[in-house]
Amino acid sequence: EGAGKRSSLAGTMASINSWLTSSHKTRWLLGDQELEKRRAACYEKSLGEIERYKPESASTSAADNPVAVSLEEQKQLLSYYEKTLSKICSLFRMPRKILAISIVYLKRFYLKFTVLDHEPWRIMVTCVYLACKVENAYLAAEELAKGVQQDARVVEKIVLGSEMTLLQGLDFDLVVHTPYASLRGFLYELENRCQFEGWDPDRAETLSSALRKRANNSLDALLFSDAPLTFSPGILAYAALQVAAKKMEGEDKQMVESFFDHCRSKAGNTEKLAEFVKKVHKLGARGSASLADEGILKEIDRKVKLCRNPVYDPTSDQYKKQQAEKQAQKLRAKANLKRSAAASDARALGLTEIAENPDSKRRKSSPTNRVVAG
Repeated sequence: EGAGKRSSLAGTMASINSWLTSSHKTRWLLGDQELEKRRAACYEKSLGEIERYKPESASTSAADNPVAVSLEEQKQLLSYYEKTLSKICSLFRMPRKILAISIVYLKRFYLKFTVLDHEPWRIMVTCVYLACKVENAYLAAEELAKGVQQDARVVEKIVLGSEMTLLQGLDFDLVVHTPYASLRGFLYELENRCQFEGWDPDRAETLSSALRKRANNSLDALLFSDAPLTFSPGILAYAALQVAAKKMEGEDKQMVESFFDHCRSKAGNTEKLAEFVKKVHKLGARGSASLADEGILKEIDRKVKLCRNPVYDPTSDQYKKQQAEKQAQKLRAKANLKRSAAASDARALGLTEIAENPDSKRRKSSPTNRVVAG
C-alpha cells in the first residue's frame, strides 16, 4: 500500500512538472472575456457563412430561411451533451480522468466551431473515443455503440470520419491536466501532515478518504462549467477541497483548517488565491445547475438540424464544391510531383530535353554523354 502511494505521488509530481510547459497551460487557459470573445467570433463567422452560401433558389419565406440557434441556446445544448457524455463514461466505468479529458476536448472544440458547423452528438462520441485512445484505454466502436444505443457500423463511421475534424479543432493539443491528480497531491500532503502531528496512519487515511469523495463530487460539477478553461487544475482541486471540508467537525476540522493555512502560506498572494477560489465556487454552482427543459432542448436541436453551415454540411452544394476543389488540387499536386521527379531523374541521367520538358516523349542525350561508335 505504501509503495502504491509513493508511486501515485511520483505520478502527481511528474504531472505538476509537465504542467508548467504544457500546451494546456500556455494555450488553453483563458479569461472569461476571452472565452466569450472567441465564442462570439465563431458564431458570427458561422452566421456569415450560412448567409453567404445559402442556395440561390432560396426564397424569403421562413421555411427557406430557418432561424439559427442563439449563443445562449448553443450553451444549453452543449451542457446537455456534456451531461450525456458523463453518463456514457459512467456506463463503461471509465476513470474520472477520461471523463475530464473528454469534456475538455468538447469544450475546446466549440471554441473554434459552433453547433451550426458540426453536429455536437458526433463530436461528443468522438471525444470519448479519442480520450480513451490518448489514455491507452482503447474502446472499440462496437462497445461505444452499445453505450449510445446506435448501430456499431454507424458509430464506427462517425468516429473515424470525425476524428481528424476533432484533432484539427483541438489544434492537435491532446494534453489535458485534470484536477483529480492535483487533489491526490493535496491529500497525500494532508496525510503526511496528520502523521507528523501524531495522528495514527489509519485515522489520517480515513480523513483523506472522506475528503476525497466529497471533493471529487465538487470537481465533477466544475467540469460542467467553464472552470477547466479558466483555472489551473491546482486551483480547482484546492477549491473542491474547501467545499469538501465544510462538513468536517472537531479535530478533523482543526487539522484541515491548519492544512489550508499551510497551503495559503505557500501560495504567497493569499488575496489573489481567495479571489480565484471565490470565482471557482460560482462556476461550481453553475455546473451543478439543472439542464434546460427537455422540450426546450428538443426545439434547439431541431433548429440546429434546420440551419446548418453549408461549409461543413456534407449535403450542401457548397461542401460538395469545396471537396471537388480539394480533389482537383490533390491531383494537380500529384501531377506536379511526378513531373518534378521525372525531371530530376532526367538530369541525373543527362537527358537534357526531358529535364527541361518532362512531358516530352523525346529523350535526347546531352553531347557530353553520347557514346561515339568506333
